[in-house]
Amino acid sequence: MLKEITQEILDQLPKETKLSTEDIIVIKKNKDFFFSIVDNIVIDFYDALYANPKTKAVFNEGERPIREKSLKKWFVETIEGDFDLDYWAWQTFVGIMHVKRKVKNNMMIAMMSRVSDLISTEAILSLPAEDVIALKSAWSKLSGTVLSLIGEAYHIFYMKAVGNTTGLPQKLLDNTVKVEIDNLIDQYSSYSRHR
Repeated sequence: MLKEITQEILDQLPKETKLSTEDIIVIKKNKDFFFSIVDNIVIDFYDALYANPKTKAVFNEGERPIREKSLKKWFVETIEGDFDLDYWAWQTFVGIMHVKRKVKNNMMIAMMSRVSDLISTEAILSLPAEDVIALKSAWSKLSGTVLSLIGEAYHIFYMKAVGNTTGLPQKLLDNTVKVEIDNLIDQYSSYSRHR
């Protein structure tokens, strides 16, 4: 089921936003660059999370070394791995883990943005100018796809958990959410700038 959900999410993404063969070549070609900055990215990532009480709250006492090791493993396996359905299903699985850990999508999106900023800055500072644009484009597609899978998987599996717990069929849950969203849109319609 995880692979089917992953493929469905991937199929919804425009072709222009997906990694191409050329993008994968760029990532693999710059493997040494990525590995030279991975430790700094991991430290910065958790320094930022631990500095904010709201994001620090998702961690257990003394857990940081384990989480750092996990993020480094993700980064290394991403750069070294194959961008096949198994890899993308792994990213979908990360979405499920975010539900369990109470890591919200806004936290995840902000931190992926932070990682992308760090990679861009380091690329500008250390790579030939002609390589920077290709690397930034490839990373943007990679991170955008990862964010899409994690975010949508978070939503799908959160709703599946609600459905399984309440016994309500997915169609009824979806309709209930639609009705409530319509009510909220009516309630907050004064904020719309596209009337």
